[in-house]
Amino acid sequence: MNASPVDPKEGRFDRAANLLRVAAIAVVVLCACSLLVHAREPDAALGDQLAWAAVAVLLVVPLLRVAWLGVRWLRRGDVRFALVALGVLLVVATGALLA
Repeated sequence: MNASPVDPKEGRFDRAANLLRVAAIAVVVLCACSLLVHAREPDAALGDQLAWAAVAVLLVVPLLRVAWLGVRWLRRGDVRFALVALGVLLVVATGALLA
């Protein structure tokens, strides 16, 4: 009886998946806390700050993933995909500056 072969690539994206999972939980918690604060005191600045923090996490985490993939592609020698990742980050940065 042979054991199944070990895949050397297994688990290579576990850290990225965990980061996305933690970020999703953080967004839900921040939104819930913002709603609770606004329910108790509608004019509370803390509720607005919690909502903005949720939006910031929701926007920054995918950008970090794109940056991580760009660095990974550059290390592996795939310059085309690294340039595409850089282009995506530049388009988002330009949009943020123009907003």
